[in-house]
Amino acid sequence: MSREKDFKIQVAGKQPRVVVDFDLLRRIGGRNFRDLGGHPAIEGRRVRSGKIYRSAHLATVADEHPLKELTLRTLITLQSRLEVEHLGPPKPEFLESGVRWEHIPIGDPWFRKDGFYKIDTKPGHEHLVILTEFLEDWQSFFKILAEREVYPLLFHCSAGRDRTGVGAAMLLEMLGVDRALILEDFLVSNVTFPQMPLKAGQLEPIFALIDEHGGIDGFMREVLMLDSADMEAIREDLLEAAGDQAAR
Repeated sequence: MSREKDFKIQVAGKQPRVVVDFDLLRRIGGRNFRDLGGHPAIEGRRVRSGKIYRSAHLATVADEHPLKELTLRTLITLQSRLEVEHLGPPKPEFLESGVRWEHIPIGDPWFRKDGFYKIDTKPGHEHLVILTEFLEDWQSFFKILAEREVYPLLFHCSAGRDRTGVGAAMLLEMLGVDRALILEDFLVSNVTFPQMPLKAGQLEPIFALIDEHGGIDGFMREVLMLDSADMEAIREDLLEAAGDQAAR
């Protein structure tokens, strides 16, 4: 089956329905994987490498995969319950040695037995509603990131590009990474999905919402209800200290 046909829009009554090809998704398990570290960030600092990773789902992963060399402390699954039911949870080997697994089912109301029914929104705002329709879930996500001793941490959805891409964009924005680099990371997913490419403009409505709140700190406080201590904890754990840069 060609990828153009893998996600086919049909009509069920008046609401468009997307038929999700779970066979395709099984085949991309563990792909779209990368370390979010290394990006230059605020105050001349840099995002720590080896601390936070993103990926497609982990129910099926190739025998030789860099993830198998990692020692994770926390794994966050952003898939809906139905996706986990069809694809399976992360492979048991990734949950050994006391790895903490958190399931935050973003998109749960959209995934139904007969297809995928995403909220109707104007073109270009599809990723914005991944954020705005699941604010409590995103609050839970960042609250976990603000806990101490949760790193190294990996988060993923099924394809590792949309929900995972939104989460990565907000996190990198919080860490002070330039938006051009955030967009660059977002578009890396097109290597895995060349027939369904993401576009840089898909993050623009999220950036606009952040700017409406005076920047990322105001957005996190007013929209996701995080406090300054949460943001400071995330930055402290995921940004190299200023002295680390000077020593290089």
